[in-house]
Amino acid sequence: MADVLSTFVDHARQKGMDPSTIFLLLRSSGWKDKEIAESIAARELSMRIPERVGLGSARDVFLHLVAFTALYASVISLIYLLFSYIEFAYPDPATRDSAYGVEWALSGIRASLATLIVSYPLFLLVWWYLLREVGRSPEVAKGVARRWLSFLSLFVGAMTIMADVITVIYYLVEGELTDRFLFKFAVLLAITGALSIYLALTLRSEAETTK
Repeated sequence: MADVLSTFVDHARQKGMDPSTIFLLLRSSGWKDKEIAESIAARELSMRIPERVGLGSARDVFLHLVAFTALYASVISLIYLLFSYIEFAYPDPATRDSAYGVEWALSGIRASLATLIVSYPLFLLVWWYLLREVGRSPEVAKGVARRWLSFLSLFVGAMTIMADVITVIYYLVEGELTDRFLFKFAVLLAITGALSIYLALTLRSEAETTK
């Protein structure tokens, strides 16, 4: 359809017809104003029309908020679960186990597991839909909500990794490193690192697509 429109515009301009007349003719034939304007501009201008980067539609903002909220809930729940299992596997000898403490820990595990079961599939579903939308319309990737939430996640991940490494070095200098702490460090590093790498690669690929 775009090729037909461009061919007609070229033909009309070669015949000496001015752009306003071409616009009226095409509009009367049912073409949309945006399609006509872009076709005329593509022929008359040597510079690409700059795209206005906005917040995005209300639907895009809503879907991105749902996706990243589900992502944060999934990550926090997974970290809590793994930390709890590490606590059970390597209990702190300085603390005394009690029935209340064990029940409280098990209650937290159940809550985190329930959150993970709901939030992670929700994130996968919404994120898959958003990636499909970006594939169809690359300008969706330029939405302010998407980029802000992605870079905010990268910032939180980077700060978490930095704080984690600083803490490890501190305890190493103090000579108080324990197996339990090292396992927790590995969990945080693996989860935040994997998430940061994935988001960075996604942003990079989307930036290359929209060039």
